[in-house]
Order: sequence, then C-alpha cells, then structure tokens
Amino acid sequence: MSSEVRGAGSGAAVDRVTRTMSLALGVGGAIFALLALQGFLAQHEASAPVWSWGVAASVFVIPIVNGALSAVAPVRVLRILAGVCATGHLVGLLTLIPALDGGKLATELGAPWLFGVSVIATASAAVAWRPAITWPYVAVCIVALGANRYLASTIWIPDLAVQDALHTLLFDAIFTALALATYRAGRALDTAADSAITETRVAATTEARARERTRVEALLHDSVLVALLASARGSARAEIEARTALAELDSVERADDDAQLPGTEWMWRLQALTTDLAPDARFSHDVSGHETIIRSDAAQAVLEAAAEALRNSIQHAGPASRAVHARVTEDEIEVTVLDDGRGFDPADVRPGRLGVAVSILDRMHAVPGGWGVVVSKRGEGTRVSLGWRAAA
Repeated sequence: MSSEVRGAGSGAAVDRVTRTMSLALGVGGAIFALLALQGFLAQHEASAPVWSWGVAASVFVIPIVNGALSAVAPVRVLRILAGVCATGHLVGLLTLIPALDGGKLATELGAPWLFGVSVIATASAAVAWRPAITWPYVAVCIVALGANRYLASTIWIPDLAVQDALHTLLFDAIFTALALATYRAGRALDTAADSAITETRVAATTEARARERTRVEALLHDSVLVALLASARGSARAEIEARTALAELDSVERADDDAQLPGTEWMWRLQALTTDLAPDARFSHDVSGHETIIRSDAAQAVLEAAAEALRNSIQHAGPASRAVHARVTEDEIEVTVLDDGRGFDPADVRPGRLGVAVSILDRMHAVPGGWGVVVSKRGEGTRVSLGWRAAA
C-alpha cells in the first residue's frame, strides 16, 4: 500500500506533516514574494539577469508550486521541490558577489533582497532533509549571508554584517526548529501507531489460535473421548459415536468461519441433535421477527456446547426430565438446556473439568458475540443457557 493512502503508521503522520508544511511554504512564498518585490525590482539591474531570475524562481516560484501540489503530488515529489528551493537559495548566496556588477551593491539600494527570504529556504530544508543535514545547511547559509553583507557593501560595516547574520540566524532557527519538532512528533506518532498495529495483529493471531485450540480441546472431549468410552464399554452407540467423531474432526479442516447459516436452519439442526442425543427430551422453539443470519463458527459453537450440556445431563443428572428450548430473533440466538436431576454446585467444579469449563463456557466465550451460563443447585436440577448476538 502506498504512503498516499495509509491511514496510520508506516510514515503516514510524517507524510501528512510534509503536505501541511508544503502548503504553508506555498503561502509563505507568495507573501515573501510580495514583500521582496520592491527590493527585487530595485536591485535586479545591479546583478546578472540569470542570477536574479534564477534565484527568484527557486525561492518564490517553487514553494508556490509546492503548495499548489501539496494535496495531490506524491510526498517524495514535494520533498524534492523543497530541496530544490533550499539548494537554489544557498547557490544564490554563494554566487551573489560574482553576480553583482563589480561585486558591490550601492548603499542606497539597501541589503540584497535575497537576505529577507532566507526563512523560506531554511524551512524548505527542514521539509526536504533530516536534522543532520538541515542544521549544517542553516549554519552555512548564515555564514554566507554575513559574508555577503560585508563584501557587497561599499562601506566598512563589519558590525552591521554580524548583526544581520545573528538576526537572521535567530529568526530562521526558530522556524526551522518548529518544523523539525513537528517532524519529530510525526515520526513518534508513526512509531507508536506501527507498534500498536503490530501488537493488535499479534493479539488477534494469539486470540485466533487460542480459539481454535479451545475448539479442538472441546471436540476431543465431546466426540473423540465419548466415542472411545462407548467403544470400551461395548455400548450399542459406539459405532454411531465413532462416525460422529470422525465427521466432526473432518469439519475442523473444512470449517469456514465467514460462512453464514439462516436461523431457522440452525434451529432444525438443534432439534435433530436433541432427538439424536436425548430422544425423551422435550424440544420447543420460538422465532420472532426476521430470523438472524448466523456466522457458521457461532452456529457450530452453540450446537456443540448444547450437545455437551445434554451429554452432561444424561451422564450426571440421573433419572430426570429434560427440555431444550431454542429462541431465534433478528439479531440473536439462544438455547436453554434444562433438567430436574440431582444438580451440582458450580463452585465445586474444578477449572480443569473440560465438560463445563472448556466444552461449554470457553467454547462460547471464544466466539465473538457468544456467551454461556451454567446455573445448578444440588437436588434442584441444572439450567445451561447459551447464546450468540450478531455484532451491531
């Protein structure tokens, strides 16, 4: 992705600073061109035309063009134009004396007009280059300006030359420091954004792996271990459980979390699962409004968690009546598995018990929008509530 469309990090903040600074230089170039116009018109005949018009183009026209292109041109082009402006100004300072007729400027013409626009050049240098180049550039410009002020004068003015150089240094240094500080802040923002993006990607990857690990652990407990136990006990359901386990293991590889399932179809799958696992359980359902469209990973998680709740009831509740109720709304599905068996104390369930912790609760919590609650009391039965809500 190019730097022109990046939203955050990877240089996006620095690019925005460059565009803003380029626009500011364009406005500043136009303003300084108007301020320097009188001096330019008065002095241009005292110097070589190539120097006058060439330097004027570099310190006025190029910044204005840069500002006009600030919103559309590639950032690299904007920096190159800023570098041309800064370079043109320095070349103008270094060639000022040879460009003047006789190497001098008449006292009545004042100081060379180029001296009054140095801030545009030094600010352009801050846009074009890093501080390691910008500050030496500023220093060279100030030394050249002071030397020119002395050499171009027809009178003895060493003190005035030093004063002009120091005044220009102070003025230019302030704007250059502000520009470089803005770039430093932009780079810090980009670094922070890149770090945040990297951490988010790592967290998302870790979460995805944890979610898949939870699913596999639950599947091993719900299907593989059940099939092995049924086979070891010589149960008549051993063959059915084995086929179910193989089918669910195969589904792990073929699963598509982005696929979708209509709520009604999900409800019929739940009814078929209930009939298969607990034929004596009562099944009821409630559909209101337009049915929701369920992500396949959420639909599968609710079905698998409901299946484990039924298995737990059959295995641990003892003689009991069981019921399964499904509710489908426009943005939510919910399953309630009830029995009036012997019940248990949830506080006594060890965290390592896969049936409740992993196969039911962790499985639901691993799905975005999923939730699960287990409520039970000794001698009063158990209620397992499972659900998923579509993102708003």
